[in-house]
Amino acid sequence: MAIVLLAVFVVLLLLEVPVVFCMLAASLAALLYAGVDPIIVGLEMSRAMSTFYPFLAVPFFILAGDLMNEGGLSRRITDLANALLGHRRGGLALVTTASAQMFGAVSGAASATCAAIGRLMIPAMEREGYPRAFSAALAACSGITGALIPPSIMLLIYGTVASVSIEKLFLAGVLPGLLMGASLAFVSWRYARSHAMPVRPRAQWSAVGRSALSAIWAVLLVIIIFGGIFGGVFTATEASAVAVVYALAVSLLVYRQVGVKDLPRIFVNAAKTTATLSFLIAAAGLFSWVLSVGNIPQLVTGALLGACDVVVGGFEGTLSPEAMAVLRLVVVLLVVNILLLCVGAFVDAGPALLIVVPILKPIGVELGIDPVHFGVIIVSNLVLGLVTPPVGTTLFVASGVGGVSLARIIPHALRFLPAMFVVQMLITFVPRISTFLPGVLGR
Repeated sequence: MAIVLLAVFVVLLLLEVPVVFCMLAASLAALLYAGVDPIIVGLEMSRAMSTFYPFLAVPFFILAGDLMNEGGLSRRITDLANALLGHRRGGLALVTTASAQMFGAVSGAASATCAAIGRLMIPAMEREGYPRAFSAALAACSGITGALIPPSIMLLIYGTVASVSIEKLFLAGVLPGLLMGASLAFVSWRYARSHAMPVRPRAQWSAVGRSALSAIWAVLLVIIIFGGIFGGVFTATEASAVAVVYALAVSLLVYRQVGVKDLPRIFVNAAKTTATLSFLIAAAGLFSWVLSVGNIPQLVTGALLGACDVVVGGFEGTLSPEAMAVLRLVVVLLVVNILLLCVGAFVDAGPALLIVVPILKPIGVELGIDPVHFGVIIVSNLVLGLVTPPVGTTLFVASGVGGVSLARIIPHALRFLPAMFVVQMLITFVPRISTFLPGVLGR
């Protein structure tokens, strides 16, 4: 059963069949081979996935992000970041990353963040002398911070599948997301300095004040979401509904860039995005169930740990038992990161997350890794795949928004990837980066 499942999945994937249909066809073939009725199992798995209460937050956060984007949130966030950072060397590049992080704190989605910020910042950076391809690459890389900064849809999905506290995961994603943004800002600053990019004059305090006043409603939404969740006022799922009501009120009554006549289009677009993601989750849920029935997670765990033990065994007798345990943990985590990078390069982060979590979760349990920390390791690694060819979802988004070919974007994206990989290693081997805030706030 396991062999049939994996063989069909890999063959279809190599034939460039969409991942969701690869999972469905492979599950169908494996169930038929085992003599199990695939219709009954498929319906039951779809019902089981729909009963996950935390997953209700996903469509609400998607809708809130669409409302605020249409309502002018992204422009006001960008104006505020520009007033605060635009005068520094590489100012517009820093503004792009900072704006993406602030917008990610509302939308929670990498592609939406890339599209919203890239549409504004790519032309502005080009006018300042930056190559359009560099600007698009920066928008793509900055967009993935939206997948780590709460309310992260990827962390929400991980928490749902792995049965880990969503609130703790949201807290755990803050520092890793900020570190990813800092690495992009550092590379952008070096690029601006080496290419002698122009420096803008510092904005007057009056201009900063006007930008802050204009963006105050957007900032308040972030405060409401964070404060409500981490203050125990409401859960992450309830926060998503609050965000929709607030975003609707601000877009209609305060910014007034959205009218009642625009709501059906916005709702339909959000529904399409939700339906696509729900279809992916239903297919991945069935695929994960068949994986579990075929004992694949246990087989992978045993094989990976066994291979790592062989590598570590060469140092037996020369290191103390404590040092051997540390070395084993380091080797296993390195192998896990390499595997995740390979998966993320070929499979989009959403379905990849649903596939790998049931397989890798036993490894985290076996090694005694904090499940919140392990979740951040997995999510942060897979979102790197969003800017890694050949899949690179946000690269395609930036290509479309910026009107520049993917072939021209990729060399510039490779400027940022080494710094992001360094941050990924820090996230992996310094657990306090992920566990500090959940520990301090006692969530």
